[in-house]
Amino acid sequence: MNKLIYLTCILSISILWASCTKEDIDIYSGDDALFFAQQWGVAHFENHINPSNASKNSHQAYSKIGFGGMLEEDSLLLLNVQISGFIKDYDRPFGIEVVNDSTTAINGTEFELVDPVADAVIPAGGSNALIRILFHKTERMDNENLQLQVRIIPGEHFVLPFDNEGYGRMPIIPSTNTILNEYNNLNLDPSIHNIFINNFLTMPPGWVNNFMGIWSENKFRLLLDFTNERLGWTIATWNDKENMWPPATRYKMPQALLAEYLLEQYKKGREHWVLDPDGTMMWVPDQNLPWGEDARPENMEGN
Repeated sequence: MNKLIYLTCILSISILWASCTKEDIDIYSGDDALFFAQQWGVAHFENHINPSNASKNSHQAYSKIGFGGMLEEDSLLLLNVQISGFIKDYDRPFGIEVVNDSTTAINGTEFELVDPVADAVIPAGGSNALIRILFHKTERMDNENLQLQVRIIPGEHFVLPFDNEGYGRMPIIPSTNTILNEYNNLNLDPSIHNIFINNFLTMPPGWVNNFMGIWSENKFRLLLDFTNERLGWTIATWNDKENMWPPATRYKMPQALLAEYLLEQYKKGREHWVLDPDGTMMWVPDQNLPWGEDARPENMEGN
């Protein structure tokens, strides 16, 4: 009986194995296509694809260059272009162009494509290309969020099969941040990529309202100036959370420097009072300023 069961099992497996021939396995039969496959999100200012941890990054429909968080005046973006289709044993060039009517950054002054001809090639045995774009910080980035839009020109070796609906089949995960979602929603075409460039300041990771009051970009710019001049701190110092710990001691000197300036301006007269963008008096705690948090100049006495 045992032998009969054994032989029956062997026969069943043989039949199943014979039915699974190479002809039954589907292979890719579509066109060779190109699309932007930019991945970032592991770190706030990581704007390039990182092969060592690409699986941890989300596909994004845009990139950001935030000079407000950098010491550098220039920033190199590596823009990833990916293929869908077969890998070939020869180089396959394509094209990259700037979409001028959707670009506010100035070519040659605020950005430059490093070598668009050499970069826009899917190499033999490869499945992607990295387009190098170099950005330069300018004064108008302090107040303007500039945009660069680039587009893939497929050339003779590729097609662009993705349309607005096709975008939904790509592994793009929008950010949960409202502003970033707005950026993503500006573009549903994976043959186009938007890059946003500014010099806006963002709240450093170690900022604690209990020690510095409500964060504002105006307040932070003043703090950067004072702490750089008196303490040698840079934006990197503020962005290093471990360096700014514990805040109860690390924030004492910045508190005092800012409060000294605010009080000096207050004593000069009403026209010199320093306000935050919401119209309230700029304030820091624990410095005995003659006004409190959320104080408005129209409700205060003084010249």
